[in-house]
Amino acid sequence: MGKKILKYLWYGISWGCVFFVFTNLIGYLAVGEDFISLLVNDFAAQAFGGIMAGIFCGSTSIVYTFDRLPFWVQILIHFGVGLTGYFIIAYTLGWMPTASVFHIAGFIGFGFAIFACTWSAFYLYNRYEAEKVNKKLRELEESKKTE
Repeated sequence: MGKKILKYLWYGISWGCVFFVFTNLIGYLAVGEDFISLLVNDFAAQAFGGIMAGIFCGSTSIVYTFDRLPFWVQILIHFGVGLTGYFIIAYTLGWMPTASVFHIAGFIGFGFAIFACTWSAFYLYNRYEAEKVNKKLRELEESKKTE
């Protein structure tokens, strides 16, 4: 179980770093230097925040390895822990615009949408891979029957 926890922790850190770099790169290309001024002024805290967001959002996918939990509970735990952790980090580090309640609501809605899209992409990919494996197993089963 320890190796599994370390593996998922590493996945979370890796995805956090990837999203951190791409978000800042896209923001810089779209908006300019103003987008990364917060990053430049406090790089260590910002980078650590990206890593922690990855841990909250990515590492919590370990919950899908717990077979005793219904799938909807696994999703609820993953989304709940991941997004709560992310929004706390985003607020603390100044990623969340707080000019008005509409800005905050828009940021939260956008965060949910990005998380849901990312989750859906991983879900569809893993379902596709499982279908490929199941097809191979059925083919092996059929070939054993004909021998």
